Amino acid sequence: MTPDQVAAEAAAVQSLEREAAALKMALFAVAEQKKAHQGTGAVDMTALVANGSGITRREATKQIKLATRIETAPQVKKALAKPGMSTAKAAIVTGALDELPSDLTAAQRDQVETELVEAAQEMTADQLTRKAKRAIETLDVKRADDIENKRLQREEHAQRQLSEFWVGRPDEQTGLVKFGGKTDALTADMLRAVIESKTSPRKRALAEAEKTGVDVTPVEDRRDLTPAEKAGEAFAEIIRHLPTESFGNHGGVNAALVVTIDEQALRGQTDRAGVTEFGTSISAGELRMIACNAGILPAVLDGSSVPLDVGRTKRFHTQKQRIALAQRDQGCAYPGCDRPPGWCESHHATRWTDGGHTTIDNGVLLCGHHHRHVHQTDIPIRFVDRHPEFQIRGTWQHNHRYRPRQRELITA
Repeated sequence: MTPDQVAAEAAAVQSLEREAAALKMALFAVAEQKKAHQGTGAVDMTALVANGSGITRREATKQIKLATRIETAPQVKKALAKPGMSTAKAAIVTGALDELPSDLTAAQRDQVETELVEAAQEMTADQLTRKAKRAIETLDVKRADDIENKRLQREEHAQRQLSEFWVGRPDEQTGLVKFGGKTDALTADMLRAVIESKTSPRKRALAEAEKTGVDVTPVEDRRDLTPAEKAGEAFAEIIRHLPTESFGNHGGVNAALVVTIDEQALRGQTDRAGVTEFGTSISAGELRMIACNAGILPAVLDGSSVPLDVGRTKRFHTQKQRIALAQRDQGCAYPGCDRPPGWCESHHATRWTDGGHTTIDNGVLLCGHHHRHVHQTDIPIRFVDRHPEFQIRGTWQHNHRYRPRQRELITA
């Protein structure tokens, strides 16, 4: 079989799986309603499903509950067998519907369900989860901000209470010391940012080219090390070279993490949450508290005085331009890709060698794989409302990565 034939067969099997899953959910719902287990000798429906499917009772309980919830969500039930859908996404959507405020009308709940179902067919499960947490913004963005901010405050408080760290004793044979722990998502993002900056040879090569003006082809160093081992070396280097002033009263950290936040929220005029480049949402209060620290670079929307367009004075996009691209594209801009900004490189839509300018409007963030793919296949890129679209097999497509949208409030 050719690669195209294998892909077609895989797609056909996935279609069968979706149809079978939709039928299974419908049957489980009816079986639960009619107490079908009573005619089989099974103790309950959970036992019937667990024994028949070869899964645990806990998983069987989840499937039965999901089947019941899908019956109350007609849009989800109708779309369950469509491309891009899955029972996992159905669980995300129905869970979001369960969390909607009780004062919404039937028409408002139907609009939220319709929007989530449409998004589920285009987004990854992770992207859909982030959208589902703000499901009500389809109706009222300000209310979605308030609900999200309160949820984040609760989560951040719980994370601080549950954080822990431990260091073991040296191993008698190797001398290595095991350590571990748990920390809040923001602190983890700070650590992830500096680790990635020290383990990516491509980033180091591009940084060197930016300083010297010489185009350097990055070469993977220390190929004998696994990614985890490289990260271990980077972590050790960070700990050994922490500046002593970091331990004073200023709260400085030896890493830069970009956080997107509205200027009004930064000034305390609203409570809209901020988002790190890794997708971690942070409450407005937490952001205002840490905004003055050395390790946080607020990417304030609507108010920057830094010039971002440097034309053709430089071939490579500057750090400020990269930050702006990250805020616009939110990661790899290629359709279907979910790589975060830290894994991406800036690409000229019109190549620099063909006269393209090093500007935001001519720049696109692409992960290494799709950067090579776009270059090798010479895929055309255009911008619609300043967002990039790619011509793939004759059709213009864009990444459906979640972006908040203002919608009219339904009153009836």
